[in-house]
Amino acid sequence: MTVPSLLILGTDAVLASAPGTPVQLAHACLAAGYQAVIPASWGDELIAARAMDRCRRAEAPVVQCSCPFVASRFAAHGEPIASMLLSFVAPPVATAEYLRALYAPTPLHLTFAGGCPSASHESIDVWLSTNELTSALAERGIITSAQPTEFDSVIPPDRRRFFSEPGGVPSRSALRHLPAPVEFVEVKADDLVIDIAQHLLSNSRALIDAAPALGCCCSGAVGGVSPEAVRARVREHEPPRALAPVVDHSLPLALDSVSPGILPAPPPLESIPGATILPPRPPSVPDLAPDPLPVAVEAIPRRRSPPGLTRAVLGIMPQARIEAGRQLPRAYVARRRSSPRGLRESAVRHVEPPTAPRAEAPGIRWFMIAAIGVAVGLVLAWIFRLGR
Repeated sequence: MTVPSLLILGTDAVLASAPGTPVQLAHACLAAGYQAVIPASWGDELIAARAMDRCRRAEAPVVQCSCPFVASRFAAHGEPIASMLLSFVAPPVATAEYLRALYAPTPLHLTFAGGCPSASHESIDVWLSTNELTSALAERGIITSAQPTEFDSVIPPDRRRFFSEPGGVPSRSALRHLPAPVEFVEVKADDLVIDIAQHLLSNSRALIDAAPALGCCCSGAVGGVSPEAVRARVREHEPPRALAPVVDHSLPLALDSVSPGILPAPPPLESIPGATILPPRPPSVPDLAPDPLPVAVEAIPRRRSPPGLTRAVLGIMPQARIEAGRQLPRAYVARRRSSPRGLRESAVRHVEPPTAPRAEAPGIRWFMIAAIGVAVGLVLAWIFRLGR
């Protein structure tokens, strides 16, 4: 039995692929042998939905704790405020658990590419850092920036968001539309402890987020960008928001995590020089599949025209370009009906075919002769009268 090999792309791995786009990075990973490339935003969606359920019932401010770095910070004093913490697994783990439940009972070989230390979880078989993923693609001669910029003939995993922001927190809009609105508070790194303490002592309904300030990779806190701008940078590489949930929230998943302080916390940020590669499970499946495996995502064949029939396309294919002059991908270009500007004009203008002269009716001719005779007679009578 062939075990499907799937790759979960972390947010920092997508950012590190620039100037390549997320779609080009997915194509590169598919060319390396993975059957499907899954965005870690699926885990963000699952966690954000759970956080909204908790916020719907909360009557006091709470802190979202779904990042290992946040859990590490609260590990020393997490037990006294455990009731104020929304403790969940990290987005990569949520994505892995979701995929295993989605494909069950088929076993999976899951690889995560990114810097989140939660990838050491047992649900993930192989952990690759962003540098190791880039090196593995380069060794195979796969250039990310040379890959197609859109998908053709297949439906890729949906990268849109509905509930979440990068890192798994609910969006401000989703929190405002709860029966009792909840304020979203993003604390800053400079006054982290003071800000969290002040908000926890207030009586407002608020969701406090400290992940970007503590260097959460899933939020996009990489590359020296200020915590206030990390999520906006991630959203620049994502499609518009979805109008409905993009994952199946009815699957039974264990996404709750033990509050910090009860179990040993994950290793701190400064102790993690990069991603640690775990031995694969099972060992017979390599990190990067050398040969393409059977496709695990639904493939839709391209619809072809009936044989023996041709259809002429008149006019000119419109070119869609941005302000800088770069041509947009063909996904943004559509054919249209031809206009007069797109057709070659005839060199002969306003030439009517010769027509035979009309045949006059006989009655009309005799009427005209009689009328002329009467007129001549009247003129002669008038002249004869003047001569008298």
